[in-house]
Amino acid sequence: MGKKLAATVIVLAGLASFKGASIYDAFRASPAQAKAAEEAAPETVAESEPVEQSGAEAAPATPEELLVAIAMERDRLAQRKQQLDEREATIALAQSTLDAKAAELTALKNELDHLLSRSVRENTDDVARLVEIYKAMKPVQAATIMNEAGIEVAVLVLSAMEPRNSGPIIALMQPTRARAISTIILERSRLPGDQKLVNITLD
Repeated sequence: MGKKLAATVIVLAGLASFKGASIYDAFRASPAQAKAAEEAAPETVAESEPVEQSGAEAAPATPEELLVAIAMERDRLAQRKQQLDEREATIALAQSTLDAKAAELTALKNELDHLLSRSVRENTDDVARLVEIYKAMKPVQAATIMNEAGIEVAVLVLSAMEPRNSGPIIALMQPTRARAISTIILERSRLPGDQKLVNITLD
């Protein structure tokens, strides 16, 4: 009844506004006019159906759908774990290969160091023997040989001798060769960037 009355009031207000009257005049209408307005009020105003909402929430998932979703997630996690295991195995294999290469390089370095040490030791021994040989000679004999020997041998032997042994030999050598050997021995004591070994005349 209240809803019907409200609808009637709305219709009366509409008629009043259409005729230029106020809502007060509408309430003062005759009973016949009020009844006509009440009959003109639409029934749908009193009992209107609720408007459907767009984008309504989806219906909750069924237990079967939940089980399917859980199974799919479990499969996805298992696949991800397999990928991680495969990657970990690849990394482990690469690390093992690197370790083997590092061990091989270390063994090779140790072997080279050993060979180099033996070569230096043997070379030192050979130089020491040459020094003793030339020391046992007379200076004039040693000077004659040094004049004909390679410059590397002459420098190596004479620089390894004590000055009291190498001095007489150098004094008896050809002057040009003696100056060249003396210059090379002097420059060898300098840093590589300070050495001046160009324009040295041997003969």
